[in-house]
Amino acid sequence: GAVVLEVSKAAKHYQPPRPLFGQKPARIEAVRSASFKVHAGEFVGIVGESGSGKSTLARLVMGLEPLSSGEIRVDGVDVSERTAATRDIRLGALQMVFQDPQSALNPRRAIERLVTQAMEARGVSQADRAARARALLKETGLPPDLVDRYPSQLSGGQKQRVNIARALCITPRLLVADEIVSGLDVSVQAQIINLLLDLRSQRGIGLLFISHDLSVVRTLCDRVMVMTGGDVVEEGTPVEVFANPQHPYTKALVAAVPPDDLSKAWPAQENAALA
Repeated sequence: GAVVLEVSKAAKHYQPPRPLFGQKPARIEAVRSASFKVHAGEFVGIVGESGSGKSTLARLVMGLEPLSSGEIRVDGVDVSERTAATRDIRLGALQMVFQDPQSALNPRRAIERLVTQAMEARGVSQADRAARARALLKETGLPPDLVDRYPSQLSGGQKQRVNIARALCITPRLLVADEIVSGLDVSVQAQIINLLLDLRSQRGIGLLFISHDLSVVRTLCDRVMVMTGGDVVEEGTPVEVFANPQHPYTKALVAAVPPDDLSKAWPAQENAALA
């Protein structure tokens, strides 16, 4: 498929404030120089330890953080600068699902308003928003009658499905998912993974999937990138990276996973599921 997202030498540096006394602290290089592409309908995983730069890279892609250097293109358009025009281009093609489903949802809003807030901002009628909310809940495996409930009345897995439904409201071409199954139990993880696979088969949607769980990434993704210290150190299919790692960090990462966890998971090319 066509290239939806192209990241070229993206970098993000932070300069801690200087203390009243003492030397100026060293600059923090959260992302050094990341380059990759995501095609339409492709599932790409990013793995690495905490602090490797995975989440910062996702925020750069979504325009939630400004780039220190480099370039990001969405559908061939340079969106490196954060402006109203580039925001509309990003939001038309990319949507993000955050790690904590609870904090991502306004507890004072009913599910209908949460799911269709993008439509509400565009002045769409309440009747149309209600119909859209019910359709999206049904598509993500939730009962449509949940539209009148509030986040506190839902389970963790239901909240994450609501977050996915909200991201799908304006029909994006690529979802950016940051550790969206890490806080869920295994059975709910399997349900969310199967949902993502269904969305690809039904909508042709792509996915940039950030996770520390190698078995989930191997099950779900067509391609995987390994990050450490803000750098992408290895890239390839899950079979190539996990069965024959080349970089010392990747070898250590794979060695830390119980062999049974990886052997039970199959590549996304074979359309496996965790159920």
